[in-house]
Amino acid sequence: MTRDQIQTIGLEKIKKMSVLMIIGYAAIVIAAIIGITAFIVTKYDELTKEKVSSMTSTLNVQLKLNLEAYLSRMETIGTLAYSVDNAYSYDASAPENDEYESINIEKQIASDLSSLCLMENFVDYGIVYANNKTIGKVSNGTIKLFGDKLYSELSTMITRRRTHDGWFTGYNDDYERIYYVKQMNDNIIFLISFYTAELDSVFENPENLSDMEIRLTDRNYRMIYSSVKGDSSGSVIPDKLLDDIRNKDMVVINGRENLSTLNTINDDWYIVCSIPTKVILREAIDIRKYIYLFAGLVALIAVCAGALFVRRMADPIGTVTSGLSDEISEDGFENILGRRFFRDKADNLMKKNPNHCYGVVLVAINNFDDIIEKFYPTFPEKQKGKMITILKEVFSDAECIGRIGENSFSVLLKNNEKDEETFRSDSESRAKDVCNKFRESEYTSTMGLLELTADSAAAFGKGDFRETYYKAYAALCASVKNGHNVSSVM
Repeated sequence: MTRDQIQTIGLEKIKKMSVLMIIGYAAIVIAAIIGITAFIVTKYDELTKEKVSSMTSTLNVQLKLNLEAYLSRMETIGTLAYSVDNAYSYDASAPENDEYESINIEKQIASDLSSLCLMENFVDYGIVYANNKTIGKVSNGTIKLFGDKLYSELSTMITRRRTHDGWFTGYNDDYERIYYVKQMNDNIIFLISFYTAELDSVFENPENLSDMEIRLTDRNYRMIYSSVKGDSSGSVIPDKLLDDIRNKDMVVINGRENLSTLNTINDDWYIVCSIPTKVILREAIDIRKYIYLFAGLVALIAVCAGALFVRRMADPIGTVTSGLSDEISEDGFENILGRRFFRDKADNLMKKNPNHCYGVVLVAINNFDDIIEKFYPTFPEKQKGKMITILKEVFSDAECIGRIGENSFSVLLKNNEKDEETFRSDSESRAKDVCNKFRESEYTSTMGLLELTADSAAAFGKGDFRETYYKAYAALCASVKNGHNVSSVM
C-alpha cells in the first residue's frame, strides 16, 4: 500500500469520524434540550399552580376578614338601637299599655330608628315584639316570608347564647336576604337584614385573579352569594367543586379540574374560592409554545455550530442561555382614598402611634337624592368635587382624606403639638367651616330654590380607629337627626 493510499484511508476515517461526531453531538444536544425543556415546562406548571394557590389562599383569608369586619360593622350599627329612648324598655306586646301613650312612644321609636339607618342600605332595621308587632323599617317581604311566625322564627335564629344574637339566611329557601337578630329582652328582638347583593363590595376580586370564582355557602353548601354569572342563590355549588371540598375546613385543594381554597366564617358559612385548572395553565400553555420554539431554534443553531466546529476544529461548542421576565401593572378623585384604603391606612396610622390623639371627621352632603334627580347629570359630580376641594383646603394638614360613600367623606387628623382640648375645639371649628363653605342655594326646574347643605361630625381617640370612626358615625347620625349643618363632637 502506497503512502498516498494510507493517507487517503486515514482521511476517509477522519471524515467518517467527524460525521459520527456531528451525529452524536446533535443527538446529545437534542436530547439535552428536550430534557431541559420538559423539566422547565413541568416546573413552570408546578410553580404557576403554587403561586396561584398561595394567592388564592391569601385572598380567601382576606375575604374572610373583610366579611367578618362587614358583619361586625352591621352588629355595631345594630347596637346603636339601644341608644333609642324606650327601645329597650317599651314592650308593645304588654296588654296593660295605654293606647294613646303607645302610639306616641312607637312613633318616637320609629323616627329614631329611621335616623340611625339613614346611611345604610338595609332592607330591615327595626324591632319585633312577641305579638309580632313591628316598629321601624321592617319590609313587607320579610313579613310575608315569616307570616304570623315572625317573632318565633326570628327567635330560633339566635344561635350565639353568650351575646344573644345570630346570623341567618335561607329561611324557606329564601337566600335573597341575610338576617341579623339580637334579643333585646324576653319579648323584644332587634332585626337587621340586607340583600346578599350588597356583598359585592366585600368580595372584590383583584385584576390579577379576575378568573377566580368566589362563593359564600351555608353548611349544606347552598350558595348565599356567588360571583359567577348564572349561579342562583340557594342552589348547591357545582358537583365537581363539591366533591373537592365536601367535609373539609380551611384547606387548599388541588383538584382534578379546579384549584380551590376553603375557609369558614362564624362556624356556619364557607367561603369558597376556585379557579379552573385550565385557566391557571392557560398562560403556561402559551409560554410552552415559545419555550418549544426557542428550544428548537437553539437546538438547530447548536447542531449547525457544532457541525461547523467539528468539521473545522473538532472542538466542542458552548451553550447559550436566555431568560424571560414578566411585568405586572397596577380610580376616583386625586389624592382621595377609597373607603377600604382609607380605613386600612387610618387604622395602621393609629395603631402605629397609639399615644397620639387622632380625630376622625365625617362629612355628608344632604339631600343627595334630590340633587341627582332635580339637577342636570353632571351637577352631583360637581358638588362632590366642590366638597373635596373644600376638604383639601380646610384640612390641608390631614393625614389622609377618603370617600366612604356616594355623598360622604372622611378625614383623619393627627394632634402633633396642641393640647387635646385645643385640638378638639380646632377640629370642631374646621368641621363647621366645611359645612359653611359648602352651603349655597341653587334653582331647580321643579323645586324652585334648593338649599345645598352638608352635615359634619368628629370624634377623637387613640389607637383604635374603628371605635373612633363609629363614634364619629354616631355623631353624624345625631347631627342629621337634630338638623342640618350641625357639627357634633364626641
